[in-house]
This record gives sequence, C-alpha cells and structure tokens, in this order.
Amino acid sequence: MRGVARVVRHPRLPVWPAWQGLALLALSQFEATRPLADRLEARFGGRVCPMQFDPVECDPFVLLVHHRHAFRAFDFFRPIFSALILPEGFPAHPHRGFETVTYVLPGKGGLVHRDSLGCKMSYSNGACQWMTAGRGMLHEEMWDTASASEHELYQLWVNLPPAAKMTQPAVQLLTPPTEDDTTTSNVQVEGRTAVRRARIRTDVIHSDHGNVVVRTLAGDAGGEAAADSETTHRFDGSSTDTGASTFSPMTIAHIELQDLGATHKVPIPDGWTCIIYVRYGEVEIEGTLAKMYDTVYMQRYGGSAVVSNTNKGGSDVMIFAGQPIGAPVAASGTMVMNTQAQVSQALQDYQRGTFGEPWDHTLSDDDWVKWCDSRPI
Repeated sequence: MRGVARVVRHPRLPVWPAWQGLALLALSQFEATRPLADRLEARFGGRVCPMQFDPVECDPFVLLVHHRHAFRAFDFFRPIFSALILPEGFPAHPHRGFETVTYVLPGKGGLVHRDSLGCKMSYSNGACQWMTAGRGMLHEEMWDTASASEHELYQLWVNLPPAAKMTQPAVQLLTPPTEDDTTTSNVQVEGRTAVRRARIRTDVIHSDHGNVVVRTLAGDAGGEAAADSETTHRFDGSSTDTGASTFSPMTIAHIELQDLGATHKVPIPDGWTCIIYVRYGEVEIEGTLAKMYDTVYMQRYGGSAVVSNTNKGGSDVMIFAGQPIGAPVAASGTMVMNTQAQVSQALQDYQRGTFGEPWDHTLSDDDWVKWCDSRPI
C-alpha cells in the first residue's frame, strides 16, 4: 500500500464573515483551543484555506482552496465589508492554461457563474463545475446568497498538458444522482459553448467495518463493494454519463467514513500523485494519523491508498490522485503555462482583450449578455 510522505496543516485565513474568522484565528494560536476553533469553523464558517502545491511533487495539481463561509441576514458588519473591502465573491478575472474544479459540499450553498463566452450557471448542494480555461477566458464567481446562507466548497486547479494549453474553453456541470437540474444547479444561459452535463457517481458501501459513501467526480475511487460488503448505487436513471471528461488520467473523490473503523481503499496506479485532505474527523493512513484540516501528501509509489476512520463521529476526506504530466510549470496569478515567455504572452493577450473584457459584477444579466456579445472572444 501507498505510504505517507508528510502531513501539513496549511494556514486558514479569515473572511466571510471576516470578524468571525478573526476570532477563530485567535483561538487557533493555541494548541489547546485549536480543535475548538476547527469545530466552530465547520459549524459557523468564516475561514478559507488556500494550499499552493509544489509543481513537481503534486503534478498535475496546482492549487487547492477549501472555503467555509456564511452570509447571514443578521450580520450587521456584512454590508459594510462588502461595500468597502471585498464583494461577496470573485468579480470577472482571467484564466489560461489550466482547469478549475469547483465542488460544493452536499447541503451547502454554492456560486453563480458568468463568463466571457456568455454562459451563466448556478450550482450548489453537491454539484461540481469543471471549467477548462484553455486558451483563455474570463469568469465571475459570486456567492449564491439568495438561495443559501451557509456555503462550503473546494476549488482545485488542475494543470493541462502542453498540447492542451490552448484548447477551446469549455464548461462541464456535474450533479448528484438525485439532483433535479431545475432546482439548485442549472444552466440559465449556455452562451457560445455547449455545457457538458453529467452525474456524480455516488456509492454507499455497507460492510462489517462500517458504512462508507463515495462520491466520484472523476476516475475510479473504488466504489465497487469488497467481498464482505454490499454496494448501493444511487442513480436516478436520467443519465448514463457519469464523471468529468479529463485531459489526463486522474481520480477525484469525496469519501465519508461514517462509522468508527470504517475503511476504504482507493485504487491508484503506481507513480501517480496522491493528496488526501481531511475535512472532518480523524483518519489513519498506513499507520499515520491525520486530523481535521490536515493535508496528507502521499508517496508517489506503492499503489492503492487505504483510509480508516478513527473518530467516533465519522470522518470526511477528499482524495486527489492523478498521473503526473511531467512538464515544466510557469505561473503568474491566474495564468498557468509551461514557460515564462508563455505567461508573458498570456498577460499581453489579456491586456489586448483576447479573453474578453472584465465587466462589473453588479451588471444585470441583460447588460452582461450585451457586454459579452459586443466583445466576442
């Protein structure tokens, strides 16, 4: 089995609501009160954890961000913060050379997306948007505060192989098997790109060791039952197309270990990168304990990764595994290329309007469509 290379707890930063995050930051300064701060964050929100990955060790993954925020009507600081410091989301910004994978946790609020191709979609409650920036595009991601107050999601940046860096921009929308596409996750305007729709494979595995729920966004996360267990597939029959279409082989999955001692093995080819993030609880991986909000960097060799729950209340992890691309990485801000010259060219193209031109996030949908139509990319 694959061993652990190192375990890291990355810094967690205060935002949305910032005042609440600052209180959590103060609690986190002391070893004795850090677990309390973590539990309060999980319950009430207020922090974000950006994890910048080493381009060689973590190839093909570039960045992972865990967001846990709350936008409550009775928060009197909220309008002041959004008006003077930071809007509630991420206004139009450029990307080139990679993909963003944004997965919203089940039961949580998500984002409203608009891009320079004229596509608008909303997604939340267990849905995933897989956006290929390719040769370049702008997009806006604003928190969907109209439909929910509690928000939690991951955003992963996945590098593209050199031959695919300048591919046509595209968007995929993955929804849970029980999700009605007309409710919490839907495409309002397709614009100049055809949105690929697929389902997130969800397996419930029952065994003598405890129950495990596996939600697979891409690849194979070992959802089939072992000899001593039974698997229930949660499909509603509306789609046979499951998981994201990817440019390089990878497995991305959300795994819930619901009972003490519950164990799951994820098949990972030898030589692949593997990163495990513990969202909740405590797990054991090849003799190493990983606690809540730890990031586990696995060894490159050794095959499958086995995760066991050691917490009475259950544990919740994300697994990111992928075949290394093996190409050099040069990045600046939101551009991820192979050479510095390519990065410079991307920045010049953005300044020339090749990706489209940024719009104000307060524009109505009608005005935004007119803006995009007058500035085609």
